[in-house]
Amino acid sequence: MSTDHRHPVRARTIRRHLSRRVPHGWVPRLTAAIAVAALAPLSAADQVADRQAEVSVKTVTEDAAHGRLATLSITEGALIHTDGGEDQRIPFADLVRITTTVTVSQHGRRDVTLSLAGGDVLYGRLVGARDESVVVETTDLGNIAVPLESITRIDSARAGQPAYRESVKWFQRAADADEDRILLTNGDVIDGFVTGIDADGVSIESSFGETTVPHRLVVVVCLASSPPPQPDGPHLILTFRSSGRITVTGLRWSGNVVEARLHLGEQIRIEAERVVRVDVVGGKWEWLSTHRPISYQHTPMLSLGWEYANDRNVLGGPITVAGATFEHGVGVHSRSKLTYDLKGAYREFVTYFGIDDDSGPHADVSAYILVDGKPRFEKTDVRRGTLHGPVRLDVIRANRIELVVDFGQNGDLQDRFNWIEPALIRP
Repeated sequence: MSTDHRHPVRARTIRRHLSRRVPHGWVPRLTAAIAVAALAPLSAADQVADRQAEVSVKTVTEDAAHGRLATLSITEGALIHTDGGEDQRIPFADLVRITTTVTVSQHGRRDVTLSLAGGDVLYGRLVGARDESVVVETTDLGNIAVPLESITRIDSARAGQPAYRESVKWFQRAADADEDRILLTNGDVIDGFVTGIDADGVSIESSFGETTVPHRLVVVVCLASSPPPQPDGPHLILTFRSSGRITVTGLRWSGNVVEARLHLGEQIRIEAERVVRVDVVGGKWEWLSTHRPISYQHTPMLSLGWEYANDRNVLGGPITVAGATFEHGVGVHSRSKLTYDLKGAYREFVTYFGIDDDSGPHADVSAYILVDGKPRFEKTDVRRGTLHGPVRLDVIRANRIELVVDFGQNGDLQDRFNWIEPALIRP
């Protein structure tokens, strides 16, 4: 049987079996280690009820719940022992985000950063290979097997170092969607098809044949295979203390014990204190940045045009306003108009907004929101240093919403503006 090496998806499906490049007899022991790390029972002390996580719960309404998280599941929602001494049951569909008092730690193993399909990220250390997966040792989850088809990019610790910063930027701009690519420490790039990744290095077939590049020579690996689809139904995104964030399609949180089924296929059982945040997907709340506008108009004062940016500011950096950083939003530059089709499917629109901290002191804009062509909100003289909102608008039976950012007193000078955490709420 011949293999068409020019087709990245088909070729990779066949070649993934070559990823078993570890010493004989090691894989069975490694498989056992994964099972122990992911499913080992917690100690009796970890199961004490009074160790329930202290949380703040964001819901589709303006009110937030604070207290201790007793239980959480996709089918039953959350049960909170509130600070007022009462129990509060919140349906899953009404949940947006649960934030614990645990802080993100930078002390976990971060030899590599794995960027996965759908925005998931894992920090850890590559320790081997299993079937068509690479095995990553993480601080919070133990050893996790990650299918190669789920990985879009692997950054070594060197990728964030000043010495490689410019070459990494160049490598990102020159990405080729049809081939896998490896950026080396000397600035060279190898194009081809990655056939395996294990503790020894990255194996790649190129025009020069197959070779294994040791990890000490690798800066970044970009994989061109089509990632698997994201879950269709309701699911959760867990952010961990030291190991990144992962999509889970099943979850049972009880007291200080969290059991979850990862979208990657693994089952985990960990202490709740390892979870920093839980984001809900598939409820009534939908981030606007997951929707594609039906039109976008930018009218520059001179000749420089700007594109809008989902979940980034207009320069491509993180959204930061008044010293706070936000994961969700839409970055624009004056004058801009974003139009979204609502199809009469939503009951409410909510957003914060402000000038990005990366703008200068001359930034000054006016912000407008129109629903079905009628003005519903206006704010003039929006300047840097202030977070505005929330703005909540009734959009029941509405078909269209327009977000407009107009020139202020200084024209379009430094007008880098963010619609922050904009969302549509279903009935």
